[in-house]
Amino acid sequence: MSDKPLLSYIVLSYNYERYIDKTIRSILNQTVQDFEIVVVDDCSRDNSVNIVRSFRDSRIRVLLNEQNMGGAASYNRAVSACKGEWLVNLDADDWIAPHKAERQLAFAAANPHLDIIGTYISVFDQDGCPHPNAEVLEEAVNQPHDFGRVDTWIGANHLCRSSTMVRSAAHRRVGLDDPNMVRAPDYELWTRALREGCGIANLQEKLTFVRAHSSGVTHADPLGTLLELTYAKLHNLIPLAEKRALHPSIARIIGWAAHHEQLSRLSPTERYRLLGMLMQSTSVGDFESFKATLRNTEENPELVTVGRRCMALLDKGIPIYQELSKLNKDVEAYINARDYWQSQSEKWQRAYLEATGQSA
Repeated sequence: MSDKPLLSYIVLSYNYERYIDKTIRSILNQTVQDFEIVVVDDCSRDNSVNIVRSFRDSRIRVLLNEQNMGGAASYNRAVSACKGEWLVNLDADDWIAPHKAERQLAFAAANPHLDIIGTYISVFDQDGCPHPNAEVLEEAVNQPHDFGRVDTWIGANHLCRSSTMVRSAAHRRVGLDDPNMVRAPDYELWTRALREGCGIANLQEKLTFVRAHSSGVTHADPLGTLLELTYAKLHNLIPLAEKRALHPSIARIIGWAAHHEQLSRLSPTERYRLLGMLMQSTSVGDFESFKATLRNTEENPELVTVGRRCMALLDKGIPIYQELSKLNKDVEAYINARDYWQSQSEKWQRAYLEATGQSA
């Protein structure tokens, strides 16, 4: 194996002895063979480590956590250990098509501005059979998305981590996962990469095969997921929207949080403080700092007032919401009309100059 392989596969494993053999074999069967595999085992209690070691391939390295660290910290350990030009993510219960890397590398060569490249997915159940709700589960990923737009990231994460390959140089520039996040560290990483100017795209081919089963953590705590997604929006999307002067996008982000079904599970004070943080673009560090600010009622007490007024403005049942909605539509119509007549004016001016023999 080369000291600097083209690809570094990252496989995070925790009690996946039932699946990890297929995962590793799908990597070994790739048409592109210039790779290493870095497996981080997070204190599995089953036979998964022995299964990985049974392959006896020098390109496979197994890193054993001394204590259970969680997915984000394990991922960071893998990234720090990888030597490849591209970092390729693959969860230990998923697998990939034999030509996946080849197709993604060709796509990268044709689009050199891209730093993160995913693929479309096929969803299976825990037994490896097509999932009965596959069409619904695949819908969020398997359609064209402009990942360079802020609005693409407001409602959901349309990029499957197990499908992605990331330029290691870009990853080093953007930084590692927030180790305190459990349910949406990938979403936070992708939106941070967007904020830092990375090019992101999906290859529109089903080259990644994902298992949807009860062992996954993403949907285990919907309130925790709301908090992690909100933090990522506050930390990454709102600053980018402000930089681009995308004020309607900021309004959509705040509206998303205000109308989220899990918001009511917070205490009234925390509810208002969360919205107040979004309204004021409150500066926070990592996710733990975000949660501390949310729960510390003595710090920035004005957040409650700001959040309460925000909630009042965004209540769909009151006339002012309807008035604001109409105002937004009127402003958008005005902007479209202005741009149209400006283009027409420039067209007429060019025609006049040509007709009179004058140069522009």
